[in-house]
Amino acid sequence: MRVEVAVPERLKEHFTQEVLGMYLRGEISATRAASMLGIPLAQFYELLAKRGIPLPEALNKSLLKELDEIANEIGQE
Repeated sequence: MRVEVAVPERLKEHFTQEVLGMYLRGEISATRAASMLGIPLAQFYELLAKRGIPLPEALNKSLLKELDEIANEIGQE
């Protein structure tokens, strides 16, 4: 049996802020933060973007590298 409880929006927002704070302080990873919020990792990154929170520099570099590799592969075809 599954029981669902309605959580007030202000408590959800407070919890979200706490999780984001832990992520920004480096206490938890993005994967862990997404898990704690019950959302997929991609949605967590969307949440960061909506709140104007930049991605970590290492992740930015990694994503740019992957995009460059994809662009190079497409250009070679």
